[in-house]
Amino acid sequence: MPSQSKFKASGTSLSTKIISKIALMIGAIFLVTIAVSSSLSARSQLQITNEKLVSVAYENSFLIANNVEASYAKATAFADSLRNISALDPKEQRDAIDNALVGILEGNKNFTTVFAYFEQNTVADANGEPYSVHKRDIAYEAIAYPDPEGSGYLYEKHEDAFDTYEKAYYQQIKSTGEPYLMEPYVYELMGKEIMMISVIAPIRDVNGNFMGVAGMDVALDDMQSMRFAGTGYESAHMVALAEDTTILVDSANPSAVGKPASDNGYQIMCEAQERLRGMSQTEHANSLYVIENHITNFATENRGISVSVPLTLSSGNQWMLYLSIDKGEFYGPIISDIAKLALAIIVFGILMLCIVYYIIKKYLSPIQTIMDGAVRLESGDLNIHIDVHSKDELGRLAQTFNHISTTMNNYVHDISIQLSEMANNNLDINITQKYIGDFIPIQDSIEKISCALNNTLHQINHSADAVAQRAESMSVDAHGLAKSVLAEAQAIEELTSSIGGLSKDMTANADNAQKANETVLNVKEQIVSSNHEMTSLVNAMSDIKQSSSEIQKIVSTIQGIADQTNLLSLNASVEASRAGEAGKTFAVVAKEIRDLAAKSADAVQQTEELITASHQAVERGIQIADNTAKSLSLVVEGANVVSSSVDQINSATQEQKKVLDHLTDHIDLISNAMQTNSASVQGSAGTSTELLGLSKRLYELVKGFRLKNPQ
Repeated sequence: MPSQSKFKASGTSLSTKIISKIALMIGAIFLVTIAVSSSLSARSQLQITNEKLVSVAYENSFLIANNVEASYAKATAFADSLRNISALDPKEQRDAIDNALVGILEGNKNFTTVFAYFEQNTVADANGEPYSVHKRDIAYEAIAYPDPEGSGYLYEKHEDAFDTYEKAYYQQIKSTGEPYLMEPYVYELMGKEIMMISVIAPIRDVNGNFMGVAGMDVALDDMQSMRFAGTGYESAHMVALAEDTTILVDSANPSAVGKPASDNGYQIMCEAQERLRGMSQTEHANSLYVIENHITNFATENRGISVSVPLTLSSGNQWMLYLSIDKGEFYGPIISDIAKLALAIIVFGILMLCIVYYIIKKYLSPIQTIMDGAVRLESGDLNIHIDVHSKDELGRLAQTFNHISTTMNNYVHDISIQLSEMANNNLDINITQKYIGDFIPIQDSIEKISCALNNTLHQINHSADAVAQRAESMSVDAHGLAKSVLAEAQAIEELTSSIGGLSKDMTANADNAQKANETVLNVKEQIVSSNHEMTSLVNAMSDIKQSSSEIQKIVSTIQGIADQTNLLSLNASVEASRAGEAGKTFAVVAKEIRDLAAKSADAVQQTEELITASHQAVERGIQIADNTAKSLSLVVEGANVVSSSVDQINSATQEQKKVLDHLTDHIDLISNAMQTNSASVQGSAGTSTELLGLSKRLYELVKGFRLKNPQ
């Protein structure tokens, strides 16, 4: 037991609890620190990354816008270079237009084609003759583009481009006089379909009159090959969308350029573009953007974040630039920093726990000594001395345990002495030990026990004499009563024997009556069954009679058929004789039929006689069976009367048997009571004798105690 208590105390020691609590607190603080630091770092890094992405997105949008705006300037310069065409000699106009086209192509290699469309009859024809000479309507257009083989430039020239005048962009430029940017479209050039955009400016003469339009085409492939500002992240994915959501630039999937964004799965970009259009324009250039922190990076299929910024051109076209990166890429430095912070915190925490453990073990070491003393005290060892003399709370606790041990030892020694005296039949005791506090009730209880035992034993001593005297008188009376009860019991037994014989006779009579009743009931059931069978026989005879009547009708019908057959055979014979030789064979057949009819008539006559005889026999059988059924009914009624009489005899016999059984039960109860009383009286006699002996023994035992004088 002491070893178990020591083990238990060691397992739940104060030092262990303190160290555990401190470790938990330090761990909790460190975890909170790491969590807060991680959250703040993640938010800070996310904000920095978002700002960086917004900045890079705007920078790249400005690059694209500047590139397009530069094309605006070149288109305007190109149109201005053609303003003097109408002032040139008609023979020089076509060459001047070609030189202007080539000059634009040589100045910028990013232009796929350059073109000029002129108003009707503004430029001379191919022969250098003006409209006033040739009098033909001419809608002149000139297109130039580099030769794929690198040998110069190729031209396409038409004088019948009247459909150009009906196009929306041409009418808008003519009416507004402003340059126009055409959204991406497919243009077929040298047998190839090229996705491009067009920048177009109006051509005006020196007087400001509208002469046509001039512009250049920029293939989207050329825009895709531009040098854009980088984000510093390998997972970066940049997409530029036109106003109609056509993909202008796709850094991850160049094959998607020129396709609608929705066809390529970029629905989120279309939604972002709609949100940007719904935002109000402000005076701050970089104030509009849409940030999504929970998207899928289409370039890597990983979770990421995206930034969408407007790409607005001076022509009013509202394009958009989309930029996304993986979350894992910009969270990587954060995770590394958090791991380093966690490692530093763990090392610092372990160092702190070691210091705390050393301090606690040093200043709480007396606790184990006090615990050892307390364990001995718990196991019942009151002779303990805890050797701790420090001036703090632990020292005072050790001295308190020592004082408790001494006091408890004195109390236990005094109680042991008092109880030993009582055990030696000495109830004349006197307590000299001073009890204090909650131990005073123990002293009072011992004194009360001693006083109570003294008084009780004095009373027992007086009572023992009285019990002895009365026990002797009870013994004499009990022996006399026992003799009387024994005589009564013998008389009851004789009465019980007589009633038992009568009960057996009544039981035999009841059994015989029951058997007779059962026999009569069986006979009755057989007679009833026979009566039912006879009734069934009568019904069957009636059915036979009815069937015979029906057969007679059938026989009469057959007789009629036989008569008719005979008559037919006679007629056939007469007709056969009239026919002569031809009717001989028919006469033979007629004869056979007549013979058959005669035989049928004889058979029918015999059958009718037999049926008549059978009918008469059935009627006699029905009468006999009816008389028999009536006789059986009278027998059944007599059997019912006999069964009822036997049943009444049986019931009366059973009632008499129940009365005798009831009387027998009461006699048995009286006999059992008398036997019980006899045994009780005999036991009382023995008990009174034993009580007399015990009272004398009790008196002798009480005399052996040393008692105080009664108070």
